Amino acid sequence: MSRLIFIGELEDYLGELTGKRKKQYGRLLAQAGRYKEMQLPAVHPKESTTYMGIAIVNLALAYRLSGQKTYLEDARRFMQTVLSYEKWGNAHLVNVDLSASWILFGLSLGYDWLKDDLLEEERASILEKIRHHAEIIYQYRRQTYGSGWSTNFWQNHNWINMTGLAAAGYVLQDGRYINEAKDNFSRVFSFLAEDGSNYEGVTYWRYGGMWLFVYAHLLKMQEGIDYFQTSSYLQNTFYYRLYQSCGDLRQQLNYGDCHDRHSGHTACVYYKTAAEYGDGYAQKMGNLVTEQFLMEEARESKVKPGILPEAAFEFLWYDPQVQERELEELPKARYFPDLGLLGIRDSWNIDGKVLTIKCGCPGGKKQWDTGWNLQKEEGLDSLSLSHHHPDNLSYIFARGNEFFTCEDGYNRNLMPDNHNVVLVDGQYTDAENVNDAYMSSVRMRLEKGQFAPENYVGTAKVKMDGSIVIYRGETSGIYPSALNMKEVSRLLFTDGLKFWVFVDVCRSDTEHIYSLICNTDKKAVEKGLGHFVYEMESDPLVYQVFSDRGVQWKTYGQKVESIMTSQEPDKVCRTDIQTLVTESHSKERAQIFYECFSFAEECSEVWMEEDGLRIRQNGKVYQICCRPAEDEELYPVEITVEDRQGVVKKYYA
Repeated sequence: MSRLIFIGELEDYLGELTGKRKKQYGRLLAQAGRYKEMQLPAVHPKESTTYMGIAIVNLALAYRLSGQKTYLEDARRFMQTVLSYEKWGNAHLVNVDLSASWILFGLSLGYDWLKDDLLEEERASILEKIRHHAEIIYQYRRQTYGSGWSTNFWQNHNWINMTGLAAAGYVLQDGRYINEAKDNFSRVFSFLAEDGSNYEGVTYWRYGGMWLFVYAHLLKMQEGIDYFQTSSYLQNTFYYRLYQSCGDLRQQLNYGDCHDRHSGHTACVYYKTAAEYGDGYAQKMGNLVTEQFLMEEARESKVKPGILPEAAFEFLWYDPQVQERELEELPKARYFPDLGLLGIRDSWNIDGKVLTIKCGCPGGKKQWDTGWNLQKEEGLDSLSLSHHHPDNLSYIFARGNEFFTCEDGYNRNLMPDNHNVVLVDGQYTDAENVNDAYMSSVRMRLEKGQFAPENYVGTAKVKMDGSIVIYRGETSGIYPSALNMKEVSRLLFTDGLKFWVFVDVCRSDTEHIYSLICNTDKKAVEKGLGHFVYEMESDPLVYQVFSDRGVQWKTYGQKVESIMTSQEPDKVCRTDIQTLVTESHSKERAQIFYECFSFAEECSEVWMEEDGLRIRQNGKVYQICCRPAEDEELYPVEITVEDRQGVVKKYYA
């Protein structure tokens, strides 16, 4: 039996179908069976056809493992359908983007795995179609090199399209396609953040980021080049995903363009992480998803083709030798410096509290620095940040399966108050009501000659001491230059998420109205001046705001609606937001705000004194004081913790 592309020796798997891989084999056959009743359009539909490519992969593998002719015939049916389409894709970048690349990948593997069972004329027509479309994608990348997905090295379009081209190259034994992909991914893997974080958010991590694993596996199988051993991103990115999980692990903390809160799991990547690194935590998540979350993810996720068609990858990447490890062994907090992203949990229980906050460079520090170097040294336009929302200092909190804060979801018309950020005169970025607020703002500044990449960033620092976590982010450089902001910072302090406090500092050379945005799923119930309660199912959340200057409040609702893909203009993502705004009563040069979030069951006592905030909770007393200091880059914050025995600890930030 010949060696197969992407698989290697099939015999290595055949002996485990009723043993070690029985569960994954059953998953694969169940998915292959779903295609039996699927009606395929005779004319290319006005929608994404990515599902056709991955269907061929599942059916071809199911046939090679089982020998059941029904899977071969269904694979033929899908292959003949895509062969009949003159063009692959609809509406946008036809023949040279996602639908075309998913099909090219699937058709290439399907051909290689099934060629011995295909008629001679079938083999000839398939090879001709693969060659035709691979050449289109290859020439397009060559002709557009320097702009668009060809050099968007951090974006899912680049990864998927180049993987499709690589698969075709190995089938056709065409070195041009193989080397084009190898050259591309050598840059991609060297440019990715070492901490494994993904600026596009969890939804695109699971959709596009999966293809980094697909290509790395393909290259390893075909040429023995092993990015799994050399890429810190691949080794660490599972933890980015894990620490962006809701308390119940089913949903995700939805920064960036997220179609919904359930588009987050990809069991095949968990299994591949487990297999490559002997990671028992990843094995635990892979099993948890396939055994408990699979159908819910498939039903609730708006990202297609979705999790079910990844069955072939799950089967091939599962390593039965890796033993599960319990998530409770992991730290409850993890910081990802490239994005300035912090994730905190009070436990790994399914009803646990989870808080995340971020502040960093647009696209992450490594992308930001590398992208501008590529522009300067090679003239490449490589920065495309439309899936990265302008959300420095924003935060998300959830408990169990219930969300307190509300992200805007998939948004093509980003507005300043769409996120839990600090506004200055109602402004955040130079550009608003656009789909790439960061880069649109950059272009506005470049036109005025007011842009320097090193100044258009956010920064963050973290301190951890047992259950105590202190995070401070600063992002004044992102605000329009005319506002003359000297500091826009947010300090987070928490002790095991029994409560958490933000100290927000705004100061400028000119006077402004400063606004704190708190976007939530549920409406705030006002209990007194600066005192609000959110009636959550788990436990009421109490929100109190204090300031060294006068403040006022207002509430309103927002509706965010956006088309998720130009290929399917009738499918719209909708998010309802309940907004509470705390803002300056009158214009100020500088203002300090203290926001305290606590829980009714924790019985926290919160009050303001002249020098700052006080909290008494469970026998401990916390003092959080921010003092104006014009000669400092940031106003210093002093935190004092006195326990039941009178032992005092002090922290400075």
